[in-house]
Amino acid sequence: SSISPQTIAPFSRYIPELVLAIMALMAGGFIVDDPLLLQALPRQLPLQLMAYLEGTWIGHGVGEYPPHVPRFQYIHELKIEKAVPHGPRELVWSFRSVCRHRETQEGLQSEQGFLRFHPMYINQGRVELVCTQPSGLTEVSEGTYTEDSFDVSSRYDGLTRPGSASRPYVTAVRRWLEIRPQTVPAMTMEYRVEMATERTPMQQHLLSRLQKQA
Repeated sequence: SSISPQTIAPFSRYIPELVLAIMALMAGGFIVDDPLLLQALPRQLPLQLMAYLEGTWIGHGVGEYPPHVPRFQYIHELKIEKAVPHGPRELVWSFRSVCRHRETQEGLQSEQGFLRFHPMYINQGRVELVCTQPSGLTEVSEGTYTEDSFDVSSRYDGLTRPGSASRPYVTAVRRWLEIRPQTVPAMTMEYRVEMATERTPMQQHLLSRLQKQA
């Protein structure tokens, strides 16, 4: 017996998503889109990006923030590891970043936080970043990721600070990261932080070029 068009019609809107889901499963990936259709699909590792990112990265960078901060050079160490809890439904990694003056080794800046991934397609989706600094500045940023990059920015009043914070206040932050996995002999990363304050528009603050450690 055959299935009539009238039988299929009520489910026609699901066909594109079903096709994508089947393709994703055949490729070893997953899709999280329509919860009614895809609730039973296993959630696997979110993307190739974290297979690259997880580990320790060390390199050099250049910072500035005219007219208040003149250009300076620094050594940057970034460590990324699985957070606790972490699992198929808790796609969260923690990170810790430390910048030291290139000549004096004096500590300039440190921050730590978490990256939470929400896959939508294979190696694509939304990412949330939560970050805190010793000054008390806390950032909640959101954006998107691909297999070798992410781009997030603070939004919806995503920056908070303690009452002791001094002006001018930071009003917006954007973070952009791109990995070059084909680089030999070690994988490299370019990491950029842009910032706006009450007195200055969004502009580049930090630019790091890092190398993954064995």
